[in-house]
Formats: sequence, C-alpha cells, structure tokens
Amino acid sequence: MKWKEPTFGATPMLKALTTANAHRKAQAFDLAAEQKKQKLNYPDWAQTWMRKYKEDWYIAQANGDEVGMRKAQKLAEGLRSKLREMATFPKWAQEQMQKETVRWMTAEASGDIMEKLAAEKAGRALREKLGLIDTSAKSPSQDTKKTEEAKPLNIPKTNELEIGKGDKSSFGSVAEFKKKYGDVIKKLGAELNVDPNLLGAVILVESGGSGFVNGKLKIRFEVHHFVKYPTSLFSFGKPTYKEHRYRENPKMEWKKVHTGKQSSEYDTLNFAITQNEEKAYRAISMGLTQILGSNYNALGYKSAKEMFQKFSTGHEEQIKGFVLFIKDANLVKKLQKNDLRGFVSGYNGKGNIEHYTKKLKENTSLYKNS
Repeated sequence: MKWKEPTFGATPMLKALTTANAHRKAQAFDLAAEQKKQKLNYPDWAQTWMRKYKEDWYIAQANGDEVGMRKAQKLAEGLRSKLREMATFPKWAQEQMQKETVRWMTAEASGDIMEKLAAEKAGRALREKLGLIDTSAKSPSQDTKKTEEAKPLNIPKTNELEIGKGDKSSFGSVAEFKKKYGDVIKKLGAELNVDPNLLGAVILVESGGSGFVNGKLKIRFEVHHFVKYPTSLFSFGKPTYKEHRYRENPKMEWKKVHTGKQSSEYDTLNFAITQNEEKAYRAISMGLTQILGSNYNALGYKSAKEMFQKFSTGHEEQIKGFVLFIKDANLVKKLQKNDLRGFVSGYNGKGNIEHYTKKLKENTSLYKNS
C-alpha cells in the first residue's frame, strides 16, 4: 500500500488572514494615481466599489485563482467604462445611472440575477431616453437673437416671386436652372451684395439637380441627429454619419436608412415621428441644398415641421431658405469677398476644400455664360 500525501483546504484562519491582507492592500492602493493614469474622476461611491474589486483581485491572486482575478479585473474595467459614459450625461441622468449602476453591482455581488437584469433594463431605458432628447435645442434668448438677425434681409415671399410659383421640376443643365431661377437669384444677390453668378453657382454645387423626387421633397434622415447614442431602435456607426439603421421593434431585423431610394428615408422619418415628431423633422436634411431641419429658426420658421412643409411647396422657398441659412452662418461675407475657400470650409467643413472650390469656380463661369 502506497503512502498518499494528505491534502488540506484553506483553514478558516488562513482565509481570514488572506482576506485581511487583501483588504489592507486594497485600502492602501493609490487610486489617485490610477485616476490620473485613466484620465478619470472616481466619485466616492465609485472609489468604494473600485477598492472592493481590488480586494477581490488580491484574494484571487493569493489563492492562485486566475478566473477570479480576471473577473475582478473585468468588473473594474466595466466600472471605468460606465464612469466614462456617465461623464457625457447631464447631471440628472448621471444620478439615475449611478443608482442603476450600484444596483447592478450589488446584485452581481450577491448573485441576484433578476435584480441584475432589472438594472440593465433600466439603464438601457435611460440611454434611449437620452437619445430622444433634443440636446441641440437652443435657449429662447438665442432663438430670439437669430430671428432678429434674419429679419433685415428683405427676401420676397414665395407667393410674391415673379417666376414659376411652387415649381418642383428638376433641371438638367445650368442654363435650365438659370432660366427658371435666375431672376430671384439676381434679386437675392443684390440684397446680399453678392455676385449673382457666384450665388447661383453655390446653389448649383450644393444641389443635386432637384429638391424633389417625383414631386416629393427630397430628404435624408440623419439618425445621429435624432439620437445621441445608438438605441434598440436606432443605430449608427463610426463615424456617426455611416451605417444608419432603424427597426420598429427590438425583436425585428434592422433596416437600412440610406438605400439610395427616398422611400427608405421617408419610412424612417415616419417611424421617428411616432417617437418624437419635432425631433424627427429636425433630424432630416431637406431640399435642394439639404439643410438640416434643426436650422429652422435661422430660416425664420417656428418649427422644423413648418420648414418641411414650406420647403415642400417648391424650389423658390428652398432657395430663400438657403440664402437665410448662409446669412445666419456668417458665410455671406466670404462670398462678398469672393473668398471661395473660406466659404467652402465654413459650409462643408475642412474636407475636400480644393475639390469644392474648383467646382464653385467652374459653375460660376458656367452660370455667368449660360
């Protein structure tokens, strides 16, 4: 009979010593240095939980428990991720998310699966609520100021224009465009002290040949302007203007928003309206020059929905709106000085400046000679 070496599990005394040592090391851990390294701020409640996870890690390390070490590390990383997310929330939402985060961590520590699921559900609901809030809404004082700034420009109303009223037809050439809208552009150029040939070229470059498709206002639904964060119903990728999707129920398959057909853009808009009507209209780019609905106030409208309705009447209203838009954005001065690069940079951003500047020059010449 061979002798077998006896094995012993950890005694209560050894467990107590291991726990006490882990607790001491966790309390001595320099959280201030970690916050600096992580570029994060740990509030008191988060410091308490972070030290708990450190203690769990030290206990697992002492016992040679690699699974336990990874779990403690994962929980700590999850808390850091949550703190980064919460830093982008308004104060009221931070308080609610803190409550649900602590609730989740407490449930995880006790093994209460149902409570964990409830906390996760509440967190998702809060994110969706944040996603549907119009964070770009301006204060009344700002709105009033913008309206007052827009008033001095004496742009004729759509029904006062001498050219085709409420025209929705497409134009296939620069000459056709000038024939249709040259008179109103000339008037607007005089009002702005901008060369009408340049103004006409700007509208041409920024348009797609028509502000309508089969008589219906051309739109593009911008999901990242409707929701601040992806939700169970609306999603976008990185960068945010890509991979726009939606679905009417979390159990349904995702649908693409931008398919090249206006039907998918309108399907998305119509569903978004059921969630938040005004926010939905603010999230669409519309018309000849695809102005985002959130600019409604700068164009003199009471709401984004009214902007949509007015733009739907014809190109004339859209041209008027575009002029007010560039005036409100202080881009008219760039055109007055013939600073094409400055205008392109201010209107389209820093990308493809040379490309759009070249197009403006070419279209100005085409418009002038048509």
